[in-house]
Amino acid sequence: MKRHSYILALFALAGVFAVAQDMPQQKDQQRVPPTQQQPPSDQSGVSTANTAAVQNDIQSALQKEPTLATANISVQVTGKNVELSGTVPSKDAKDKAEQIAKAHAGGLGVKNHLKVGGS
Repeated sequence: MKRHSYILALFALAGVFAVAQDMPQQKDQQRVPPTQQQPPSDQSGVSTANTAAVQNDIQSALQKEPTLATANISVQVTGKNVELSGTVPSKDAKDKAEQIAKAHAGGLGVKNHLKVGGS
């Protein structure tokens, strides 16, 4: 009976060893856990995921604004800034677009290169 116990213990130990060999090994103890890893970023340190989210958020907000219905506004998020370019019908529309961009820029600076009228 003792012999069967030893054999069972040996098989159990071998099973644990086999499972441990299949598990990934962590070679670098300094790794950041996956939940804390940062998404890829451009050279400014702003993550590309956040850049796209900010750009989409601003464009969506601009499209919802009735006073900007006839505007042709391009939104670019570069470095640490949001850049607005294109044309708007009035100075008030230009100011409104800048206000919307600042409200949705997530702390980034806003550069307003919008032109009033068709020029």
